[in-house]
Amino acid sequence: MNRPPPQHRQRGVALITALLIAALVTVAAVAMVSRQQLDIRRTGNMLEADQAYLYALGAETLAAQVLKEDKKLTQTDSLQDVWAQPLPPTLVEGGSIGGGMEDLQGRFNLNNLVISGGKDAGKPDQVQVKILQRLLNQISVAQEKLNLSPFLANRITDWIDADLNSLADGAEDLDYLGLEVPYRAANRPMASPSELAAVLGLSLEEVSALMPFVAALPEPTAININTAPEMVLLSLHEEITPRIANELAELRLESPFETADAFVKKLKDDYEITLDPTLVSVSSEYFLVSSDASIGRTSLRLYSLLARKDNGIHVLSRGSGAF
Repeated sequence: MNRPPPQHRQRGVALITALLIAALVTVAAVAMVSRQQLDIRRTGNMLEADQAYLYALGAETLAAQVLKEDKKLTQTDSLQDVWAQPLPPTLVEGGSIGGGMEDLQGRFNLNNLVISGGKDAGKPDQVQVKILQRLLNQISVAQEKLNLSPFLANRITDWIDADLNSLADGAEDLDYLGLEVPYRAANRPMASPSELAAVLGLSLEEVSALMPFVAALPEPTAININTAPEMVLLSLHEEITPRIANELAELRLESPFETADAFVKKLKDDYEITLDPTLVSVSSEYFLVSSDASIGRTSLRLYSLLARKDNGIHVLSRGSGAF
């Protein structure tokens, strides 16, 4: 058997080596280019996200200025005010920015469920508990697939109050520690209404139904009857019917109530309903700003909780995703 000359064998090995080197270089080059493209895309996304966040902060600053100017013009807050008008998507460099503002004192303040001061501090406020019970019932009536028991108001109160004594059909540490994944009741004021998801007996679907009508504010607040949804107006008194709530909502669109006493008088004179005037107000201090920024492929929704106090605007919290 004839073997090729040594020089031919060396040429073959050199050719194979050259092909292997070329293949390795090609693979390395493709990997480098792919990694570079990924890095460029990642960097671009980060820059777009930062730009969107800064635009959202700009919208928050604008909202704060609007609230500050509004306070100079009027001592009442209603759905006719400038702050209540949504900001339509506005073109900016690289994308758009829009958003809106909501009066959180138009919602039921969950932290009202527990008395915050005086000799009864820390105890359930039964008047506020009944308001929440009526709100739960009204939501169940409006959404037939839900069955929000009024006793859930006691469980939410137990979540907030400082003691470990359960209310009727309530829930405290022993109930939560017996769960498959145990945890304790907060036994403090809620920082966010999203805490409702941790309350025993409330499903995520039920929490979602409640969220548009409740807030968790850092101090006791009265309900602003000029901005409250009809569902919240319904919960103020057991004798307020859907028809009455609708009539009140239409009336305030034409002429917002100037004082809480005027609202109470309206209920008494027209509907023979007696309401404690301390439960309601016509002005607000806490507002939720929703800023929607879209830059390139990145979209961001920023929620900002603003407090209008002491002739200034204070940002209490910020968050993205869901409030």
